[in-house]
Amino acid sequence: MVLHHSLQTILSRTGSFPLHFAYSLLKSIAPRDAIIFDPFCGKGTTLLAARMLGHRAYGLDVAPEAVICSNAKLASIDLQSVTRYLTGLRLTPPCKPDVPHAIRTFYRRSTLNQILRIRSVLLNDIESKQKSTKDNATFVLANLLGILHGHASYSLSISSAHAYSMSPEYVRRYALKNGLVPPHRNVVTCLLQKVFRSLKDTAPSVVKGCVKRGSVLNCTRIFPELKGNVDVILTSPPYFNSQTYPKDNWLRLWFLGYDHKALRSDYIETGSVSRYEVLMGNAFRQIAMMLKPGGVLVCVAGDVRHKHTLNGKKSVRTINTAELIARICASSAVGLRIEHMTRHGVRSSSRYFHALHQSNGHGSRPMIERVFIARKP
Repeated sequence: MVLHHSLQTILSRTGSFPLHFAYSLLKSIAPRDAIIFDPFCGKGTTLLAARMLGHRAYGLDVAPEAVICSNAKLASIDLQSVTRYLTGLRLTPPCKPDVPHAIRTFYRRSTLNQILRIRSVLLNDIESKQKSTKDNATFVLANLLGILHGHASYSLSISSAHAYSMSPEYVRRYALKNGLVPPHRNVVTCLLQKVFRSLKDTAPSVVKGCVKRGSVLNCTRIFPELKGNVDVILTSPPYFNSQTYPKDNWLRLWFLGYDHKALRSDYIETGSVSRYEVLMGNAFRQIAMMLKPGGVLVCVAGDVRHKHTLNGKKSVRTINTAELIARICASSAVGLRIEHMTRHGVRSSSRYFHALHQSNGHGSRPMIERVFIARKP
């Protein structure tokens, strides 16, 4: 089955599973008007699928840009209201903007000034008590994060990757070598183009739900009303240090007012297998408490290559992340019953993958991804 929705194009982010996968799974296993929860919600694929099916949708993530994007996929918006909001923005110059030199590598001064002016309005409006203002601002902000860097005709930066923030020093050297300069953009015009693309399909009917920022290790305290009431959890946890989300989103985080280095401790990001097992054990104990009796957990996890030293020799081994997590879920400490596990190959030719592995960006490499289903007795 191939299924798309234009809301999925709001923001490119590494590590997402396909919308049709989430939609098909929820359609087959979720009861009517189910409560769906994703404690590692990322760009909100699970939540969008739940909305399309009319389920209640709740998400949690430590990443600020992920929370914005996921909330945008639950917002009550339409093309007319977003366009009216965007074209009606009253922009004033920001007060003494302090912009690091690294940021200036990506933007022409005139474009950057517009970005800063729009940012101040959007960050204020997403805190509005008026729901229509809050929803429209959230949606526009998510789309602005989506064009903050990239190589589309409406991207605001010098030509660069869409899904992750490139190193400013690499961008500077590459631009110098190839004669590239940051483009002049009318930011509102570019946002309108992006919004038209994101709302090419009519937004599904609004469902009850929300996305909050926080750690999975605290999910029962962050969502006390959901504890013991969730029908389906569909999620994909961090893959044992193979994704470095704060670093990969440093430019978006700067835009939102964060220092990616200061946020790093909030993320589950470790190169130690034993430490990863402890973190996943703590995480899935919390996750299991969110499920109602008979509730279902669907977990997506990829195999990861792990470099290590044994007897003084460096070697690489493959860690079956799904099997490791399934073993934790089946332990007495978590108490879930594993019902099914599948395995399939994925060929990655993404720019992100090749940037990590220093290849030329034109090859592909088989990767193994696994899905297991567990049930709370």
